[in-house]
Amino acid sequence: MNNYKEKPFEQLRKKDGSHFSEDTIKNWYLARAYVLEFLSGKEKEHLFSPDSNEHFHVVLTGDDSRMLFIARQVALSAHYINFKEECEEEQSHCRTIISIVSKDTNIRQRLSKEEYLCNLPKYCRYVEGDKVDNPNSYIDIELHIVSVPPTKSKHEVILTIKKDDVDNFFNRVLDGDEDIFAIDTRKAFYAGRMYNIGETIDNLPAENIHHTKRYTMALNVYQYERLTEKPQRLFDIPIEEGKQYKLKETLSNVFCSDCFESRANIIKGLNSTNLKDVTLLWEKYNEELSKSEHARWVVEKLIMGYRPLDEKEHHKDEELRAQFKSNTKLKKYHNSLKRSDIELAHIDLCSYRDLRRINPNDLKYDSFLMLAIPKILEKVKRQ
Repeated sequence: MNNYKEKPFEQLRKKDGSHFSEDTIKNWYLARAYVLEFLSGKEKEHLFSPDSNEHFHVVLTGDDSRMLFIARQVALSAHYINFKEECEEEQSHCRTIISIVSKDTNIRQRLSKEEYLCNLPKYCRYVEGDKVDNPNSYIDIELHIVSVPPTKSKHEVILTIKKDDVDNFFNRVLDGDEDIFAIDTRKAFYAGRMYNIGETIDNLPAENIHHTKRYTMALNVYQYERLTEKPQRLFDIPIEEGKQYKLKETLSNVFCSDCFESRANIIKGLNSTNLKDVTLLWEKYNEELSKSEHARWVVEKLIMGYRPLDEKEHHKDEELRAQFKSNTKLKKYHNSLKRSDIELAHIDLCSYRDLRRINPNDLKYDSFLMLAIPKILEKVKRQ
């Protein structure tokens, strides 16, 4: 096996500690390969600029387990910089819509299983018949349950994924194909190293998050220290019982880096003057990219079993903020929630608007990561 290809999904466990089935693990890999290739082609045909009013409407023509795995992967991968968290007209949000053709009255319960979408249906805009749940959701994925395939609406780009095509792909892949059943984790490794440059970024103030010149020193440290490191395998050490949160934190870098090529394609599409050095474009669209990354991260966390803080936890958070040495106490409290397999609650699972208010320091990591993407891609390309 390629030394950089790993099998992280085998280590995932359900919340009760039990194993996922071999078929579930296999289907996660298959759905990932299918959807990333499918979206890559469509994204090059439809490069959504920040001011675009279009959005993808992905229609799944079946509701069997394979199609639900496809829905999961679409939700993990289809995030674009023209999503608008706040706007007056519902159509103008530019969410990615996933429509599932189904007559199953228990479809929502099935979708909410841990192997599929888990907590996402509980918090995203969810439309079934005449009922709309979470109509004003801040999440950039929207789920529709329909009895017949929908017709194209204004500003929509319909992408149909047929059950027969999915079945043909799943059936023809041979067991042991490491192009499918293993993941090149080099991009994920370098994304994770971004969090290890210490005070250079930790000491940056939360003001002017998207003023990219603030990150010059951090980028230099990252480029000339972290990016010179030889990538290491991420999932060789078995995860201890009760420490699934550690696995999910590392897996987050995999899901994040899966979207790097999509981000890069958008920037290439915005290069109307054929600049040889597109660094300025990554800087120009840093805010839009960062907002999209937060939206992607929220969906990922909900699918991986995390939840927002509840009312009682938010109240405790506010109490701690008023106390002496509140930063230390807040960090300890937040860690007790997000680093607990029982709780898996995260303070940052909120709208971008609210995040700027309650935890602005975390925003700079998204901004910095978006600036690092072209450097990571170039590094991996050269290896």
